[in-house]
Amino acid sequence: MSEVRAIGDRTNNAQLMADCDTLGYLGDTVLDLTYGLGRFWNHVTPLTLTTNDLNPETSAAFNEDFTKTRWLDNSFDTVVLDAPYKLNGTGGSHPSDKGYGVAGDYASVEDKMLLIWQGSTEALRLARHFVLIKCQDQVVSGKVYWQTQSVIAHMANRGIFKPNRLVDMLHVQGYRPQPPGRRQVHARRDYSTLLVFGVDR
Repeated sequence: MSEVRAIGDRTNNAQLMADCDTLGYLGDTVLDLTYGLGRFWNHVTPLTLTTNDLNPETSAAFNEDFTKTRWLDNSFDTVVLDAPYKLNGTGGSHPSDKGYGVAGDYASVEDKMLLIWQGSTEALRLARHFVLIKCQDQVVSGKVYWQTQSVIAHMANRGIFKPNRLVDMLHVQGYRPQPPGRRQVHARRDYSTLLVFGVDR
């Protein structure tokens, strides 16, 4: 078996989840709060996978708001959250937006971050052992938004987590070109990040 690297050659979320399984971050019972098309689970399937997505057109078993769900506290070994983290202002501005769940109306950076924080808090409520949160540091209008740091700070302030309970950070390669006609002022953030938190009860 090859080693799992924090920054390796993985290019999709299915590879990411397979590596999480190898590292023991997926327990027997897993809740995917934002199932979408189910692409996270193309390489590995937990013993019991509960799927949820607000969009009823997906094949998810449940269609609930990921910020407030029906399940009891500590119902799952691991909870996975892939909230719409792309900071693109007006949804639908790029062909890939629909696949990222951001093809709707305008949403500010603050609105997007609030949604991620709310989903993170719900994931924490539901998890017994691990919370896995997908996010991405991004450049928007010439400014870097450190989404990873924002999520880490939010989780550390929940009163249950300790700051040192960030267990791991795994990265997925991805690339979006510099928008034409705009001067580049920061290095491109050509990766997304999975933050792995251990739950303190």
